[in-house]
Amino acid sequence: MKTTYLIALAVVVIVIIIGSVFAYVYLTKPSTPSKTTTLAAATLTGNGGTLVYPLMETWIAEYGNVEPQISVTYNAVGSGTGITDFITDGLGNFGESDAPLSATQYKAVPSGQTCLTVPITASAVVPAYNLGEGSSTPTLNFTGTILAEIFMGNITNWDDSRLAAINPGVKLPNLPIVCVHRADSSGTMFAFTDFLYDINSAWASVVGPPSTSASIWPKLPGELEGTKNAGVATDIGETTGAIGPLEISYILENPGQTLIYYGKVEDAAGDFILAGDTSISAALAAGATALPGGDGVWTGISIIDNTYKDTSATTIYPIVTMTYALIYEHQSNYDQGAALVNFFSWIVNSGQSLGVSEGYVPLPASIIAIDNTTLKLVSYNGTPIE
Repeated sequence: MKTTYLIALAVVVIVIIIGSVFAYVYLTKPSTPSKTTTLAAATLTGNGGTLVYPLMETWIAEYGNVEPQISVTYNAVGSGTGITDFITDGLGNFGESDAPLSATQYKAVPSGQTCLTVPITASAVVPAYNLGEGSSTPTLNFTGTILAEIFMGNITNWDDSRLAAINPGVKLPNLPIVCVHRADSSGTMFAFTDFLYDINSAWASVVGPPSTSASIWPKLPGELEGTKNAGVATDIGETTGAIGPLEISYILENPGQTLIYYGKVEDAAGDFILAGDTSISAALAAGATALPGGDGVWTGISIIDNTYKDTSATTIYPIVTMTYALIYEHQSNYDQGAALVNFFSWIVNSGQSLGVSEGYVPLPASIIAIDNTTLKLVSYNGTPIE
């Protein structure tokens, strides 16, 4: 019994000694700060297109619940002005455009910088019109050629026989057509003119390649110019007989504008398709292929160009565009850079479903993967911010 007691006591003493050694080593070892996921307070400002503005407002509000110490302001100045503000004038922490950068705009990026392109959503541009009939307004069919003829001034009345031919059974009003377009530089107009340029040779030869600039738009007697999508929507809503290209969310989020309707547009398969989450998603899946990395050149990337001849894509709405965040790879302020990466990572990975009811569709996994890889390139003092 005594021997057993001594053995047990020896074991206890050894355990105490070993434990003391480990405790000493642990307590005297230099501490290594653990990586924190808490973001410092920061303020972000962006300037860009009006197409994404309704969704951006939603994103900013929801993100504020997640990271209340980060303040984000978005100025919807139009895609063209947004690019100029960000790249040429150095304003804000990010830019936004509904058209990819042109070769000239890439050349304007400051020396030593890389402008990263981050697709953040996609939506549709629709032919919106006001026939003054309220809820009895029919959903009209349009072809690309008919739209080109309207906006070049060759179809001037709503009961034109060419419109009647693609709208059988619809009694079209004997009403003059009043065309409306953007007065400012616009990604919405870029997408619409991209479609007309692809689909109609007369438009291509008379008006020319797609552009964000309002200067290319044919000038017609009595035509109206609206500033931003909101201005175009107001002009259409207040003018009986008006028609103009409009980002779909400006109709869906304002159901009180009972005089504004939007029509179906013929796709390459010959089907008349109404813009909606299913048809916009189908266009995105069919057209957003072979995309470059975010640090590559996006000039010429176009869902419209990739789908306008695709006769096998029978369910797509043919005037769909992505909208892009523009971010500099090299950040001069760590806290702002970290907030910037976190904000757009949240948009890409957590905020995609928030705009479906307003006509914005979630990005497919392939684009989200490109975005996440791109955001890992953002750096401070040569070290990636993650």
